[in-house]
Amino acid sequence: MSQDSPLRKEPRFRIIDRNTVLATWDGQPTTLLPTQNVNMPQTTNGSMILAYRNASTENNQGTLSLTSGASAPVMLQAFALTLQPSLETNNWKGNNLSVTNISANANTPIWIQAVGPGLPGQTPVNLPNNGTQVALAPGQTAQGQALPQYMNLVLGNSSSQLTIMALIGGPPDASGNNAFVIAINSTAGNTGPGTGVPAPAGYYATTSGNQYFFQFNWSAATLFLANMSASNASAGTVSLYPL
Repeated sequence: MSQDSPLRKEPRFRIIDRNTVLATWDGQPTTLLPTQNVNMPQTTNGSMILAYRNASTENNQGTLSLTSGASAPVMLQAFALTLQPSLETNNWKGNNLSVTNISANANTPIWIQAVGPGLPGQTPVNLPNNGTQVALAPGQTAQGQALPQYMNLVLGNSSSQLTIMALIGGPPDASGNNAFVIAINSTAGNTGPGTGVPAPAGYYATTSGNQYFFQFNWSAATLFLANMSASNASAGTVSLYPL
């Protein structure tokens, strides 16, 4: 452990949930320095996505602690020198969610963001179901209604920039999850369904191209989308239309 570490004289478990810088975090993009904590007083009662990325320019291992309700801390590793965020998708069932940066090295800021339908502070723009293309800047959300037939959702970014798009909607799987995260212009290449290559942990799919096509038939489900890309990324696009 480096000598400048704020955790050198204090075991990491003792700083969990203590140095709160945002007591009413609403999921907006935030960077936590080591020992800093944010608390979301109430999560959604359904799938919610937490994205996190080690923002250090050095080869420092990062660690986050998550606590919710009376649960024991869950430790998440934030790997060094990566551009694509790591993900934790869960249904915290309306409990609070407390996130602490417990990285050992003082020079290890970790960027975090959480999205889910119903979180305060989010004002989704309308997503028509007639193929109209809607631009979503990083941090923006959209909401639309599927028709009771097969639909096509097109996610894209005409630039070569990494774009992280999240979709929440449709029937939950056996674990209760109905969230899908897709990385466009990803250095991971083409992964996920239909490729024969498993997607990175937490992701539904990645593509090296600048568009991804997602077909589904979820009756008249409500769809929630979010651009979870870095704040300096260009806007992504989304369009929805029947097949």
